[in-house]
Formats: sequence, structure tokens, C-alpha cells
Amino acid sequence: MNIFKKVIQSPILNSKIILQGATGSGKSTILLERYKYMVEKLHIPSEKILILLLNRSQSLEWRSKTILENSGSIWRTSYYGFLQSEFRNYYPLLIKNCSEIVNIHLKPVFLTQETAQFLVSKVIERNRESKGIFAGITSSNDRISIDLTANLVKAATSDIPIHEIGDRLYNSLELKSEAKKQIFKDVDDILKAYRKRCLELGVFDFGMVVELYNNYLLKDDLYKAQLKNRVQHLIVDNVEECVPAEVDLIDLLMQNANTCLLSFNNEGGYGEIFGSNFDYAKKRLTEKGETILLKKSYTCNSFMYEFSDRLFDNIENLKDYKVKGSIGIERSQPQELRSEMLEEVAKRVCRLISTEGYRPSDIVILSTHADPVTEYVIERILEKQGYSLKNLAGRSRVVDNPFSQALITLAQICHPAYGLMPNRDDVKALLRILLNIDNVRSSILAGEVCCMLPFADFPDIEHPELLERIGLQNIEKYDLIKDWISDYKSRETPMPINEFFQKVFLELLISKEATESDLLQVKKLIDIAQSFFNIVTKFKRNASKDFLEMIKGEIKASESILELEEKLDGEFVLISTPKAYLASPINRKVTIITSLSSENWTPRSIKELTNSRVLTKTWDAGMTYTEEIEEKNMNHYVATLIRTIIKRCGEKLITFESNLSASGYENVGILADYFDEIMEDNYGT
Repeated sequence: MNIFKKVIQSPILNSKIILQGATGSGKSTILLERYKYMVEKLHIPSEKILILLLNRSQSLEWRSKTILENSGSIWRTSYYGFLQSEFRNYYPLLIKNCSEIVNIHLKPVFLTQETAQFLVSKVIERNRESKGIFAGITSSNDRISIDLTANLVKAATSDIPIHEIGDRLYNSLELKSEAKKQIFKDVDDILKAYRKRCLELGVFDFGMVVELYNNYLLKDDLYKAQLKNRVQHLIVDNVEECVPAEVDLIDLLMQNANTCLLSFNNEGGYGEIFGSNFDYAKKRLTEKGETILLKKSYTCNSFMYEFSDRLFDNIENLKDYKVKGSIGIERSQPQELRSEMLEEVAKRVCRLISTEGYRPSDIVILSTHADPVTEYVIERILEKQGYSLKNLAGRSRVVDNPFSQALITLAQICHPAYGLMPNRDDVKALLRILLNIDNVRSSILAGEVCCMLPFADFPDIEHPELLERIGLQNIEKYDLIKDWISDYKSRETPMPINEFFQKVFLELLISKEATESDLLQVKKLIDIAQSFFNIVTKFKRNASKDFLEMIKGEIKASESILELEEKLDGEFVLISTPKAYLASPINRKVTIITSLSSENWTPRSIKELTNSRVLTKTWDAGMTYTEEIEEKNMNHYVATLIRTIIKRCGEKLITFESNLSASGYENVGILADYFDEIMEDNYGT
């Protein structure tokens, strides 16, 4: 019996198997086939099998392949999805055990990442103004709030008490001072105040969900007994990228489950900078069952496999390997400017499709940013040749949709007391949609609106020349909208922002010009607004004003399953960040790496108010995090990342780089140098 059959047809009782192998060795395929065998051949109820996956894109891949005959409900989820579900189902037990939750609801309220960051930023803003905290910190309130909420999550997923966060970060500094010590005390004070208020109100961010689940549900005998009964079989993919708290949960479940099948990429760990802990997962889980090694890779050729391993050794262990030949590896000459490099990338993609026989869906472009500018430059050239580009990592900003932007602009105009007035371009875009007129006439009208006092009131249009240029029919529609705004402003109390959006869209904006995509984006905006309003109102704040203040930032709309499915399946070129690509189930024949000489391939862990390496379970709280440790971790990260990327590359790897970054600074990253050192012939054509 070969390895595949041995694992897939393993016994129904006391079978605990850990699959170990490199990228592309078939681990995920075996997990999926084992699940099918259990349900179809062994007739195990699917609701007794817990499948833990890394994220939604992996879950979507499994969803399409686990719809089996006679199957019941499929228990397939990510770690966070599992915790949320348990929280909802056992919330009465949680609030019984946790006295810190004061306002008792029928079900828990979960904070989105953006809402959590907004609330923390307001606590920071208030304390900076009243108490002068964070003296010497140059970062904005929004930037600080992002770091602090990340600290809370990293600490919770590593079982670090909240009051130890500041001390851990301060003790790790090479250069200590009383001023810095006070700054990290301020960090603790802000986080404790934020956590205390959230728990009192019964609202929870991800860090709090992890903390409360571990401290109150997992320590409850009744809950643990029910959990053991429900999870009779366990399947987990990508154990090496799990956060420590998930590793502990898997360990607990393995002790009682009838069968366990785990996959562990022994070359993984690219997620450590985001909170996973490769060493902890390996130590805690890989010796808890029978280990089966998978040695062959099915996603790259033998040369690419060897090249990736030797490149890893050159970076990680400072070896001096040379690789003869360059089968499938192409190094493009550096361009001076990043924009020139991106144009060359697009041209190379076009040649791959038009002259070398590759399909658009055979190609992925990896960029450390994969930002809208990068996407636009490449997409513009591809579209001229009739090819499509989709961004796996990119989620569009809510305000990028014209109908959503129009709703926000009208909300600002109708609520002048909020002090959040739109600019002329916003008003112009609003009028273009409301009146369905061209850019010239909408610009003229926007000028009339924006010169009014109070600003952005819709004035009467009476000048004969204006009437002629705009058109009588358009003016009549304009007057109807002006009257609508006036009527709304005469209300004694403004509507909640989500209800306002619904009213505006149904009464003013909805038209045959709105596409299905526009309707979906508007629905997302209304849903986000409702969730934000319901939560922030609990904090005794003007939630409508706060939402309009927040929404103009970088808040992204969550993708629907259909949108995600489109990105994973279709005839288009894919662009992605390395992490988003590796966290997906996708493989491509051609991998194009951009900005190889950029420093962004080696992100630093040390930041002003956080350090992902220090806020983890295996870090010695008394140690100093030196620059030598940082450099070693940076090299290990990029070595692990690039090895995994190359082993996902089926046939051809092409690299591009530029001498200057998008900001005009010289690119001095290490990755291009290591490519040059290992390859005898540096550049192909």
C-alpha cells in the first residue's frame, strides 16, 4: 500500500497522523481525500469531523470539493470562525463565568478590525490631549491604534496577559530610558481601559474572543465535555502557520478525538511576522502521532526544487552554493524607475500569452504591495491587449465605488453640524450620478454649490446663462434634490447613518444606471454602517458622525464568497502579495516577482510600539531584542518566503527589479543580491 492509500484508509479508531512535507508535496490533497473516504466509505457523520483551515480562500476550495452524497452539515472553518461560533453557541455559559461582562445581551457583539482600531484611536486622541501621553511618539493616532490593537491580538493568541504587554516590549529594547518606560506604561493603560469598557458593554474584538474563550469556556468542565463529544475526528491543514492558541486547542482536541490528520509544512513559517509560531507548533504537535514524510513536490520541477533549497541555504546559513544553468528561471535587467519596471512586467506578460502559449490563468505577479498604483499600471497595458488582471490581495475601499461615495457625500451635506464637508470633486461626482449629466455640467454645478455659505448648501440656479448651459430638465431634477436636502435638514433629529443611506439610495440614487456590482457595494456600505452604529452607540458617542469620519480613511469592504470565488477561478492574470498568494490554494505555471531589490521583502519586526517576535509564546520576556536578532529573523523570513514561492512555481520564474523605489529612494534589499550570488548567469532575456 503506498503512502497516499495508507493515510486515506487509516483505521477509524486511534489514528493520529501528522503529514510532513515541503510545499507541493500533496498534503492538502491527502487531507481532502481522507475526508471523502471517511464520509463516503466509513459513513462517519460529517458533523462529527472538524476541519480547521487557514482562511476563507482555503475554505472555499474545500467547499467545492466536500459536497458529497449523503453528507450532512460540513464543519469546515478557520480558527477565528470556530471561536466566533463557539462564542455564540455558549454565550450564556461564558457570561455566567465572566463577571467582567456587565451589559448582558442575547448574543455577543463582535468588533470588526476597523471599528476596534477606530475606538482605540479615540481613546488615544482623548488621552493625548488631556494627559499628554505618548510624548515623543511621532506616529498619528490612527497608526498607534493599529499597532496597539495588533498587540492585543498577538498577546491573546500567545497567552500573554494584557498587563504584561508593555513590560515585554520595553524589556526587549536595546536602548532603555524612563521616557520610553512611560510610553509602554501608557500602552498598557490604553489597552486595559479599552478592554475594560468593551467587556462591560459586551462587545469583543478578536483578541478578547481568544482570551475569553481560553480563560472561561476552555476551563469550564461542562463545555469541555461537550466539545470532546462533538469533535470525534479532526483534520487540520497548515499547522505550521497556526497561532499558539490554535496549536493549544488542536493539542487538546487530539487527546480525545478518534482520528486526527494534520499537515505540517516543515519548510513553512512565513506567517511568523503576523503571529504564527513555527517552532511552537512543531514542538507541541509533530510528536503527538505517527509522522509520515512526503518527499516529492508536485508543483515545481526538480531544478526549481533544488534552486529553492540552495537559495534558502545561501540566505539562512550563509552558504556559497552556485547553481549551473537556469532551467525555467529568468532574471530581467534592472530598470531605473519602478514605473518602468512595472511596464516591463506587463509587456512580458503579454509576450508570455501571445507568443509563448501560456494562458492568463497560468500567470501570477507577486508584489510586496500589490497596491492600486501597481495594479493600475500593469492592468492598463494588459487591457489594451484584451487581457484581464485581478488582485487577490486587494479589497476595494468602500469609497472607491461611485454610488457609495455619493451616499457618503450626501450624508456630509445633510449633516453640516458634523463638520465633515465634502470637497468640490466629491460634490461633482455626486451631481454627475444624481442628475446623470456629463463632467462639464456637473463641474459647473459643483462650483456653485461649493461657493455657498454655509458651505455645500444647494443654491437656487437662476442665472440665465447657467440655466441654458445646464439645461432646464437637469435644473428641474436639481431642484427636486435641493428640496429633498432642505426637507431632511429640517428634521428635529438626524436619522441613524445606516437608515439615512437606505433612504437616500431608495429615494434618490437607485436607477437603471446602477449595476449589480454597484448594488452589492451599496449593500456592503449599509451593512458596515449598521454594524458600526450599533456598536459605537453603546460607547455613548455620536456613531453617525464617527462613521463618516472613519469611512473616508482606508476602510475596506469585505469580499463576498462570490467575489472571492471569481478571484480563485477564471481566465485572468493574478496579482497578489506573497503572503496572500501562499495562504491560498492556488498554483501557477509562471511566477513573476517584482521589485526583487526592494527592502519590503524583509520587513522589520521592531516598530515604535510593537514587536511581533517579542509578543509570542516562545520569547523569553527578560531578553533584549538586538539588531543581530532582528537581522537573523529578517533573513530567515525572506529565505522561508522565497523558498515556498519558488516551490509553488510550475514552469517559469521571472524576476524584475528597479534601482529606485516608488518614493525615489535607492532600493537596497538583500534578495536580489542572493539571486545574483547563486546564479552563474545573472540575467536571461
